[in-house]
Amino acid sequence: MKLKERWNRKITMKIYHMRCMIIITLLATLLLINIWPRFRYDALSIPWYVYVILIIIFSIPFFINKRRKK
Repeated sequence: MKLKERWNRKITMKIYHMRCMIIITLLATLLLINIWPRFRYDALSIPWYVYVILIIIFSIPFFINKRRKK
């Protein structure tokens, strides 16, 4: 495959890719909240454990779907 063909091909994203991106975004936000005080004061209008709950909620369907395919 040539570079131009690779560049012009259609990008397809599966649902688990999207879920992984959401989980990684939430984890990165949680990391920034814990290590950067300025970000914590600006972005933390809700408690930190809400982020953990959201990560768990988005993780469960990913693992259930993965287990079903095997």
